[in-house]
Amino acid sequence: MESLTWTLFDFIVIGLIVISGLISFFKGFIQEALSLLLWVFAFAASININEYLDIYFLDYINNPEIRRMVLVIIVFIVIIFLGGFLIKLIASLVRWSGMGGLDKLLGVIFGFLRGIVLILIIHIVIPNDLKQSRLFESSKSNYYLKKYAPITENFFKKMIYKKNSVMLHTDTSKIYEIS
Repeated sequence: MESLTWTLFDFIVIGLIVISGLISFFKGFIQEALSLLLWVFAFAASININEYLDIYFLDYINNPEIRRMVLVIIVFIVIIFLGGFLIKLIASLVRWSGMGGLDKLLGVIFGFLRGIVLILIIHIVIPNDLKQSRLFESSKSNYYLKKYAPITENFFKKMIYKKNSVMLHTDTSKIYEIS
């Protein structure tokens, strides 16, 4: 390993991980984990439920593509809004029960892990020209990103290839069907 120094890139990486950890500390593990699940559920539900609501909007929106797109957006927003209230209620019950300290501790751990995964994903999608710049090449964190980003990339490729995800089991082609 050649001489690596602290660069602006390292401070950005550390900053993103710390910010993610702080956000999760203040929200707590329960709220953060349930929020993540809520977004996944809202996406999958909005794609799948719109076909059942389609008949109620035939008189209002004539174009089937636009109608289904609007329905996906409406269902997504409604689920996020209602789920947000439920998550706040559950999080307040956890704090009320005396488990707030543990919730915050687990939240910080969750936030740090989320920050690391976010950095790995960003590293995967950054153009190679930028990765080969002096800013990246001489940074201390780039050594670890080069080591673990391929593992993360392979994980996501396998998940997509095997369709091993709730998100990948939804049929997004339903949005574009013409009645």
